Amino acid sequence: MRFFRQRVAGVLLVIGLFLAWVCLTSVVIRQSLQLSGQVSTYTTAALENPAVRSAVSDLIVTSAISSNPVLAQIPTAILISAVNRGLTEPLVVSEFGNVAIQIQQHLIGLNSGPIVIGGPELSSAVAQIIAPNNQDVKKLIESIPFSFTIANSSIPSFGRYYRWLSSTIKFSLSASGLLLVASLLLSAKKKSTIRKIGIWLVGFSLFDGALFWLLPKYLLPHLQNNAGKIAAGFLAVSAGAAEPIYIGVIGSGIVLAIISFLF
Repeated sequence: MRFFRQRVAGVLLVIGLFLAWVCLTSVVIRQSLQLSGQVSTYTTAALENPAVRSAVSDLIVTSAISSNPVLAQIPTAILISAVNRGLTEPLVVSEFGNVAIQIQQHLIGLNSGPIVIGGPELSSAVAQIIAPNNQDVKKLIESIPFSFTIANSSIPSFGRYYRWLSSTIKFSLSASGLLLVASLLLSAKKKSTIRKIGIWLVGFSLFDGALFWLLPKYLLPHLQNNAGKIAAGFLAVSAGAAEPIYIGVIGSGIVLAIISFLF
């Protein structure tokens, strides 16, 4: 009988830990896709990434030259450099906050329309960089829209999965809690069970953390699609918002492991 109870407790423990991992992963995914309330922070951090700035600069300059032949008189390298520098200006960063919101809405399936990158502030910044002492050239460049429209198909959308996250989180959280408690009550080796729960909480938190922090950063330099680089750049930044979640789960795991040794 004791052997049977221990086997059942072990099965419940495994399923409970798996559902706990599903819950944690779902929470982190939802947190990473939500930029609301911290748009300026994410935009600033994303534009500090050279790969993101380079991708944005290439898209905008290519679009500006194709729609305004007068820019062909200026070397492309100079234009790209000017746009790249302009993207670090505070007013331009603020202007890009709207882009961040559009990207977020597209990622979570709330916006299927095109995304416009750039605007008047960027045009002014580029004009100031290229022709700071020539008012005629400066006004001409300021009148040119330095922007690029990204088609909706160029940025991935996780809308279908995002809508499942809330129900997944509720179910996995409740089910994992019940199963882990049941496993603890049935187990004849309660200290060992508590220790396993604690160790696994720490383990899959570290695994998830590495996955969500490193994957976008690793993929970013290797993406050929500039729009994909921009989206990956924002995801790499927003993943940092999950730090408190990981810290809490890891802390809980450590506490449980310590308790298992003390009692």
